[in-house]
Amino acid sequence: MEHKFYRGKAFVVGNDHYDQVKPDLDNAVNDARGIYEAFKQLGFMMMPEAYDIDTDRFDKLFHLFKCDLKNYEVGVLYFSGHGIEIDGKNYLIMRNTPIGELAKSTVRYSIDLQECLKELHDTNCKMIIVIIDACRDNPFEGKERGWGSVNLAPVFAPKGTLIAYSTSPGEKADDFGMDGHSVYTGALLKHLKEEGLEIETFFKKVRSTVNAMTSGKKTSWEHTSLIGSFSFNSGKMIHVEDIGYDVMVLRDREYVLTDDKIDQIIRKLKIYCWYDQEKGVEDFKKIRPQDFNKNQLFIIGRNLLQAAVGNSYAAKDVILDSDFLEAYSLNEENHLLNGILFEIYFNNNGLFRYKNFKSDFLDELMKFSEIEKLKSSFRFIHKVLQRFSSFLIFIPNVTPTQVSINIKLTKESVNGLFHEPVEMLVAKTISFDGYELLAEEDDSDVFPFDTINEIGVMELKSRLCEFYAIPSTYLNLIYNDTPVRNLLWIGRKFKRNFRNG
Repeated sequence: MEHKFYRGKAFVVGNDHYDQVKPDLDNAVNDARGIYEAFKQLGFMMMPEAYDIDTDRFDKLFHLFKCDLKNYEVGVLYFSGHGIEIDGKNYLIMRNTPIGELAKSTVRYSIDLQECLKELHDTNCKMIIVIIDACRDNPFEGKERGWGSVNLAPVFAPKGTLIAYSTSPGEKADDFGMDGHSVYTGALLKHLKEEGLEIETFFKKVRSTVNAMTSGKKTSWEHTSLIGSFSFNSGKMIHVEDIGYDVMVLRDREYVLTDDKIDQIIRKLKIYCWYDQEKGVEDFKKIRPQDFNKNQLFIIGRNLLQAAVGNSYAAKDVILDSDFLEAYSLNEENHLLNGILFEIYFNNNGLFRYKNFKSDFLDELMKFSEIEKLKSSFRFIHKVLQRFSSFLIFIPNVTPTQVSINIKLTKESVNGLFHEPVEMLVAKTISFDGYELLAEEDDSDVFPFDTINEIGVMELKSRLCEFYAIPSTYLNLIYNDTPVRNLLWIGRKFKRNFRNG
């Protein structure tokens, strides 16, 4: 079974200079560089930079882009440069594309946008986003040929696809206009800085900015058949300068193991074998806390939690022993506990998990927030999680807040276990802070929770704690009616990104 290591993968192309197409552009590559760096900072897996490339280079990179796209939650193709419409089809112009007397010559050395969309759709990546900042200057200007136009035509977007144009059909884009970028790419870069914007809201804001900055002369345009929700700015990697640890322990799948005794401990903890993990814990206990540096303690803490979640009793005993953990509080910091708490919320690429939090021991760990020597770790994780607060119901702190989830029940007749009508209290809404947690039928961004329908109140609480990383001692369920025999009926699944949609 293949695993998704990244939330998104991006292929960014920008062409300024052309062998035959004139005029050259001044800012397409600069725009592409800006987008490349923005997506990189957002934690996307980036294809190699692709500026002023020919058709063969595009084809090679595009093949590499799509070959493993099924392992990602979203694939993004961005293009800035010349585009052309021929016989109702749109083509992206590469460096070696000719603009001659015959349309077929141009078609042969251009990139068929509709074919790209089809091939991306066929990868089975659940979400494809294509952004085109083209049609800036007309390569046909002053020439009398009727077989081509820079007014790009609307494109069919297969299910799960969004295609965004810098202009509406019939409009021409500008090469400059906003902070050294085209108006459209400038707007994209501005709004990519806003955290938590759902995808349609993001492009609506971009459209509004483009319209305002051009005094209503330009309007960006999108065609979408997306299902579910997505936010560009929700996968930022935690940067070293933010929290004070080396990148290899934040992205610990890249950690290079040596033969020294401390790395041997880490190696044993990483192995999915209880015997090796137990030996790793024993070796760890033999070394004085002050003999580790902060990065070593941090990554050991991460791997101790990982091993404990994998049912290593030795690792579990260590992370739940407050007296043991207190010995690692040095200079008012506890790097071991910092690593344990970080692992709950961030994967081995240093990216926020969004789902599948490792919250198995969160209840027990939260008890340590009252211990003076361990409080610094709860301040640490609270600060780190602030940028992801829109995706969490509970955030650890030295003074944690109780969470209330409201459940509105109504008495209805439902099909029971043997498909016979049974009168039960049905959960019509389950909400937190005004946000509905129950998903609609067409929402694909849901937790893999079988619609069991009949569920006990304790099991419901357990599910909510698991899904949303809430310690049970801090979760208060408020009902408008008392479930009979502590049972109720739920006919829908739960949203992952409950604040969007």
